[in-house]
Amino acid sequence: VDNICHVAEERTIIHSGDGSRKDTTRRGEESFSVDEFASFKEDNRAILDRFETADWETSRQMCLEYGHILMEDYSNNYFLLVALEEEMKGNRKRMERLAKQGQIISQIFQLAEPMKRPPRDLVPRFFDRFENPASRAPFQEGVDHFVKHIISRAIDKKKEEAATAAGEAEAQSAAEDPPQPVSLVEAMHQMSKEERMGPGGLDPIEVFETLPEILQECFKSGDVELLKKVATQMDPVEFEKHFQRCIESGLWSGG
Repeated sequence: VDNICHVAEERTIIHSGDGSRKDTTRRGEESFSVDEFASFKEDNRAILDRFETADWETSRQMCLEYGHILMEDYSNNYFLLVALEEEMKGNRKRMERLAKQGQIISQIFQLAEPMKRPPRDLVPRFFDRFENPASRAPFQEGVDHFVKHIISRAIDKKKEEAATAAGEAEAQSAAEDPPQPVSLVEAMHQMSKEERMGPGGLDPIEVFETLPEILQECFKSGDVELLKKVATQMDPVEFEKHFQRCIESGLWSGG
């Protein structure tokens, strides 16, 4: 009954060198091929659709006649996964119908497991157990419990998909509009005086404000070539005085 919480939790796609692709979904300790699952659904669509709307007696007859299909793992997975999909779409009535029919298959699987018998062998025993409508209360209890799990899982899955979509949107936005680099001078304005204090004990903002405008432009833009050009144009003594204070304040690395 609890297996809805573990459906399709891990999916692996392997591309081979010859161009072929193997697509598998892992559920707990079990795994099945997504491609084979898709083929199973396509090949047996008519039977799966008929079983979905079958009443109790017709369900018995179909499990006996088409046990080679309905008692397959793929059938069990089909009703679990489609019920979850329908609940996520808001189709509660169809979800409940799928859940009930899926529980017939799932509970036969559960009955067969401890006996280590093929589920198909246990079809008569399962339906004999619930021969009278009055005796089907335990079965319906399992259905109700399963439906609650589907509803809960659908809510969680929607949240997971919303979080994934938000992350992808954020990544896309960042790729389209990357953050602009911030100059050292701008960054230092966002720090406290203690945080920005230079190796020589000088405040880089205070030093920056005392620089000639052309030197301020060099440090704002980080343009090394412009700084070299200014060095050739300014009085060497004045330039050296300003440049040394820039080193002591951390505006420029002495290395």
